[in-house]
Amino acid sequence: MPFCSNCGTEYQGGSKFCSSCGNNLGVPLQPPSQPPAAQATIAPGAGEEKVLWEGKPSGLGDRVKDVAHVNSTTYTITNQRILVKSGLLGKKYEEIELIRVKDIKVIQSLKDRALGIGDIEVVSADATAPVLVLGEVRSPNEVKETLRSAIKAEKLAEGVRYGERL
Repeated sequence: MPFCSNCGTEYQGGSKFCSSCGNNLGVPLQPPSQPPAAQATIAPGAGEEKVLWEGKPSGLGDRVKDVAHVNSTTYTITNQRILVKSGLLGKKYEEIELIRVKDIKVIQSLKDRALGIGDIEVVSADATAPVLVLGEVRSPNEVKETLRSAIKAEKLAEGVRYGERL
């Protein structure tokens, strides 16, 4: 049987995530060799959606104490939107179109920094979920940069111009 490259726990073949630490077993957590902006650039109206990053809460922090929650929540960043799927029996889906994102930030306590995890807070113009938090993400600054590049590429592809007025 194979072992998780992050924590060394044995897992069953075909598993997408490590049941112990939540590591994505199918796709490395490091950013891809090609810059996210190059991957996310799509002509307007092309409609093809590509997954840029997928992960789960690490389960290492203080906020997530329930293993079932860690194993039943999945974060996905595509070139068009951010998706959060959670729930063990019933499913809850939240999504924000990248074009509606106003701001992103990483929140880390001292302990989180030592563990290499953090929360990514996404502020958007979405009426139902103006703030979306991706909790206990591994390598949060790398994921934030992937998200930032995807947002820039999507807004550029859709012809959205923005700037600050003084």
